[in-house]
Amino acid sequence: MADGDQPGELRPREGAGATSRLLEELLAQGTPVAEIAVRLGISVPDAHARIGLAGGGEPGAEPGQSGGLPPSLARQAGPGAGGSQTGRGRGFPGGGTAPKQTPPPEPRRGLSRRAFLALASAGVAGLAAGGAFFATRGSEEADTVARPARPVPVPPTLTPVPPPLAALQPATGVFREIALEPGEPLREEQGIFFMGTRGDGAGSVRGWQLTEPGGEAPAYRASKDGRFVATGSAIHDRTSGQSWVWPEEELRLVGFSQDAALFELLKERQSKANVRTGRYVLTDGNLEERAVFPLSGEPLPTIPVMFEPGGKRAFLALDQNGRYPALFLLDGTRGEARAVLAPRQPTALRRAILHAPTALADRTGILMPYSYWPLRPQGIGYGVFATFVARFGWAGERQSVARVRVDRVFVSPDGAYMAGERVLHIPESRPPAYEETSTVIVIDGKTGGNLFRIRSARLNYGDELAGSRWLSDSSGLVVQSRIGGKLGYSIVDTEGSRLEPLPDPPRRSDEWFTHPDIRGGVASPDDPSLISFGRTDVYDRASGRWTSMAPEAGAPAHLEPWTDTGGEMVLALPHQPHRVIPLLADIEETHIEHTSSLAGTSS
Repeated sequence: MADGDQPGELRPREGAGATSRLLEELLAQGTPVAEIAVRLGISVPDAHARIGLAGGGEPGAEPGQSGGLPPSLARQAGPGAGGSQTGRGRGFPGGGTAPKQTPPPEPRRGLSRRAFLALASAGVAGLAAGGAFFATRGSEEADTVARPARPVPVPPTLTPVPPPLAALQPATGVFREIALEPGEPLREEQGIFFMGTRGDGAGSVRGWQLTEPGGEAPAYRASKDGRFVATGSAIHDRTSGQSWVWPEEELRLVGFSQDAALFELLKERQSKANVRTGRYVLTDGNLEERAVFPLSGEPLPTIPVMFEPGGKRAFLALDQNGRYPALFLLDGTRGEARAVLAPRQPTALRRAILHAPTALADRTGILMPYSYWPLRPQGIGYGVFATFVARFGWAGERQSVARVRVDRVFVSPDGAYMAGERVLHIPESRPPAYEETSTVIVIDGKTGGNLFRIRSARLNYGDELAGSRWLSDSSGLVVQSRIGGKLGYSIVDTEGSRLEPLPDPPRRSDEWFTHPDIRGGVASPDDPSLISFGRTDVYDRASGRWTSMAPEAGAPAHLEPWTDTGGEMVLALPHQPHRVIPLLADIEETHIEHTSSLAGTSS
């Protein structure tokens, strides 16, 4: 197109004659075929046909036959290949065949042919990429025809990478279900069992166990909500009946909830300079991958993974090189992990320890207790250096930190109170001396100040017995006590005004259950009237009723005895090896003590 010309000036004004004159002008200027088609308002093949007619070609040939190249060969042909350029002339306004015109100079016609062949090559490339092309179908309108995308071949030198959870596979027949009526004996030697504690279903039991447990009895676990049960190589959805399995040498299930699970990829573990690194996969509630995180450290079995409602984020505690713990936030929405709590490294006189976290009652985050324990000749638990309770939101922000002087902190569901056990230092003793009995201190959850103390009482009882000591409505605290010379359990109200002794659970002939410390009491997380004892019996304070599922073969495993919802107590078999934790001190006659100074609690 000549300089200064405007596209609007090169349009046919009226009839075939005007179109022919415009075609002559465009050919004389050496205009490419594609632009000629645009100026004439026709398709490129029709433009080529009209150029052929203008040059004296045969009027009966279709584009792509005697007068042109098939698209599949257009890339291989050079300029001028394919014979003469012909066409029907269907795109002319008013129809009919265009009259013959004086052919333009040959060099310009040759340029148009090369332009057309280049355009045809571009069209073939577009078709190979799965694009659309224009084809006339007996009318003047162009139809868009969609072509499906061709699969992109994988070069033979590249090996496809399997997804991180390729070893996790759905399966059937992995678990079998067991149902027991209230009072029916539990004779199974392995499995996990849920006992109803309310209404007409109180005392009824539903259990799940591997159909082929193998040579060694498996360790069973349950998610806090009770939806999933799992072993070291399988997981089962109690709601849907779906199961999944995996090779134990490839995956480890670190934690799970109703909305998520966290797996460690064992084959990708690496150790260098005594620092172990690995990859962790966070899933959704269907066990499909959400995000992958490379982290260093070893998961702490006593610190459960805490999942945000919905499962998009989680808190994971890892032991760093066997020396000190750290708490990580795994953000599945961003695929990022970061340490949100890393206590100072231990010294010759101090060691940092994380305690089990507690989910806030309003579901907005967690409370994470941790302590600095002095390594003194008196042993663990005598005069802790300091214990802190950090509050974290689900985005990992630390909202507050309170310092208390107890060995282990139990926080009430509403966060208003904390309680912990400690052996008190005897004031002004030289050298430092400690009392012979343990004291429970009740603390204001907002200020960290001491409210009152329960002398000669304990909270750290039971066989690795996790779970809350507070009633679900935060109205009282379950403690081990001695009332009238009898060792048992009592409830202390939040004002420190009274002790409510609880009855003894039903006796067992097995020697394991004869010691009251083993039969420790744990309050239900959703009903203040229900107290579990020893993971085998439930006492209803409102009705005075007992419900039990007593195993006839061995003792229960170290599971927390309650699900979060549904009023179910959980018991797993068989009993697993455990660490022996010495008792802090003896228990004499229990009594409540109010004093302004609370002597001995500040050292």
